[in-house]
Amino acid sequence: MNYYELSNTVTPDTIGYKNGLWQKRYVQIYRVLTVVWSVLTLCLLFGMFHRDDYSSGMIKSCLLLFFAGIIFLVLMLIAVVNISAKRTENWSLQDRHDYNLAMYRTRYRNNRQLQSVVLIVMAKQQLLMSNYDLAAQALAMVDINCVKLPYLRDYYFCNAAVLFLCDKPGWQEWLDKCYAVPANQKQMTDMQIGALFLSENAKMDLCQAIYADTRIKHKWPTEIVVTAILVLYAGIFYGVGGLLSRGYHYRYWFELSSVLITYAGCMVLSLYWIIRWILFSDSVSKKSGGVRLFRKVILIVMWLCLMAAMVINLIISFIGMDTEKKAYANGLICMSTSDGYSTDEYYNIKVGPFLRRSLTFKETIKFGLINYDDSTDDSGNDAGDSGANDSESSTENNSQQFNNGSENTENENAGNENAGESLDTESKAVYDYMAAAGILSAGDAGTIRNGSTAKGTFYSVFETGEADGSTYENRLVYDRVSENGQCDLFVYEQLVSGSDTRLLGFYAVNKTTNEVFSADRNSWGGVSSREYQDATGEN
Repeated sequence: MNYYELSNTVTPDTIGYKNGLWQKRYVQIYRVLTVVWSVLTLCLLFGMFHRDDYSSGMIKSCLLLFFAGIIFLVLMLIAVVNISAKRTENWSLQDRHDYNLAMYRTRYRNNRQLQSVVLIVMAKQQLLMSNYDLAAQALAMVDINCVKLPYLRDYYFCNAAVLFLCDKPGWQEWLDKCYAVPANQKQMTDMQIGALFLSENAKMDLCQAIYADTRIKHKWPTEIVVTAILVLYAGIFYGVGGLLSRGYHYRYWFELSSVLITYAGCMVLSLYWIIRWILFSDSVSKKSGGVRLFRKVILIVMWLCLMAAMVINLIISFIGMDTEKKAYANGLICMSTSDGYSTDEYYNIKVGPFLRRSLTFKETIKFGLINYDDSTDDSGNDAGDSGANDSESSTENNSQQFNNGSENTENENAGNENAGESLDTESKAVYDYMAAAGILSAGDAGTIRNGSTAKGTFYSVFETGEADGSTYENRLVYDRVSENGQCDLFVYEQLVSGSDTRLLGFYAVNKTTNEVFSADRNSWGGVSSREYQDATGEN
């Protein structure tokens, strides 16, 4: 029975054979990981479609995460194979042969072409171990119809070497067949092969030539591992960034370092792989020198265009990146944003070392960043009342810490009083919107009366009346500017004599067009309507 028959159950108890069996397991493990990653991506997509803040850009982020993970797994599988090949360099001939035998029986079991290549390699190793019969058995299992020309030349050469080393006739016929196959740049020429068989120490020279052919030096796949890690890092950074909930953003230091790492890594690795490709194509190409030169020029021009595009994109990213001016011990972060002409400041709160989020209205009151008339929020909302009270003491005690935020806010509200015409126009736009929607229906709704609270906050009275023996007053109170700076925000509330203030709604007015957007909620918590979120950039 041929030792290399797949039905042969003899399994060598060697390190090489055991490591060869693990190659099949590596492939199976990576297949399972690919399936798991695909299932997780599908679950992410399914959950994304049910989010209140869903947008079409999230699909791109999910696909980016999916392909980054797949590319990472493929590159790591290639790296594992190369690492295994590198480890075999210091093994004995028997261990290397048994390693290939395990690959032949398992991983390459259904691939006749790879099986034939491995059989030729094992035949050479058997020749070096003086197992000429086993070498002949390995060559007998080769399917020459599946072998490419370079390996076909090796196949004929090995058959000639087996007969020559056994002192059997017929080796010259196999050698003639070897000469009939053209050699590539890495193979011995016909003259060199002929000299091996005709030298005085022919058998020794022949074995040395075969040994040199089997001693292939492998490199550690460092560049493959680095590329895989960079692809996964970039996919997670940009993919997760597109899936963050509304109001959440990366911290400045993390965003800056990640952008630099991904762009610099892409530039360096792309140049490295282009050089590797040029060197590889030159070693195997049979094209003329002019064609090879033209191909090199095209690759270099493409790389330069890619680098120019990346540099431009990097500059744009830096220009549009909001910076952190100061981080406070209580978690507050002072941010600075610029459009190239003017610079604005706003506040966020940190969420761990990598994320920050926009402040809620209650948090702006809590940190003393705005003044809010607590006489307009006697609605039993204890959190709002305590927040307003805390803001006064916080502003008095920590005005220097927050860059005199309370005083600046008072000046801003005073400015709003001076610019009453703008707020008056916006309040009338809200009145028209509410009247068209049928919200205004009671009392003397045709009369609008403007005023300001004790703290200088603008308001407009839309309705007054009497119900259940108590008088009430429905008024629109100016709140603040939206996070994106495009809208003024208002709170619509009802003041009832002898009772708590009741919130009736929240509205945003575009500063430029005076278009009105309703939040469709009547409490400080909850999620605003989609059009309100799109207009203001917040919940």
